Parts: sequence; C-alpha cells; structure tokens
Amino acid sequence: MAKTKSVQVQMKAILDEFSDKVNGVLKSASEEVSEQAAEKLRSSSPGDGSYSSGWTVSQRNKAYIVHNSTDYQLTHLLENGHVIKNQYGEYGRWSPKKKHIKPVETWANKEFQRQIEKGLSS
Repeated sequence: MAKTKSVQVQMKAILDEFSDKVNGVLKSASEEVSEQAAEKLRSSSPGDGSYSSGWTVSQRNKAYIVHNSTDYQLTHLLENGHVIKNQYGEYGRWSPKKKHIKPVETWANKEFQRQIEKGLSS
C-alpha cells in the first residue's frame, strides 16, 4: 500500500513540474511573438502616420492581443479594399487591397508553434 501512495506522489510531482514548464513556455512564446508581430505590422502597414504606428499589444485574460489602438476602423478597409464615393455622390471605384495583416498573422501562427516546440523539446 505504501508503494502505491509513493508512486502517486511521484507522478503528481512529475506532472506538476511538466505543467509549470508548459505554462512558462506558452507565456514567453505568446509575449515574444505578439511583440514581434506588432513590430512587423508597424513596418509593413501602408502610410507612415498614426495608422502604422498605432499597432500595439495588450493582455486580456492571459491572452496577448495585437491591435491598432489609434485607427482600428481602417484595418478592415485597408486589408480588404472598399468602394470609394466620388465627387458626384456615386459609388463605383474600388480602393485597392493592401494585404498587410494576413501575412503577419500567418507568420505569427508558424512562429508561435515553432517556439513552443523548441521550448518543450529542451
């Protein structure tokens, strides 16, 4: 009976240690990748005004969120293009798409996975 309890205690200690390692790796990878993604968005965003410099990272409920804090209304319009109203009040000409968020999102997903695998393998 004593051996069983000893095995349970040892297994709990091993699992607690692994859980702490996983949580640490996830936290550091999340923070690092989100900061790098915001920096990439600052450099790849169209224009050089408040839109491109507005990319920032905030933390909510243990999650890191990359967002544009100054001109958040423009993100969808610039990424996907939009119809422009001309001087006569008619809609017809399209503003071109400027894909700058999707490439960074794709990179961040791959980089996050790579950092987690690297952190757990060491």
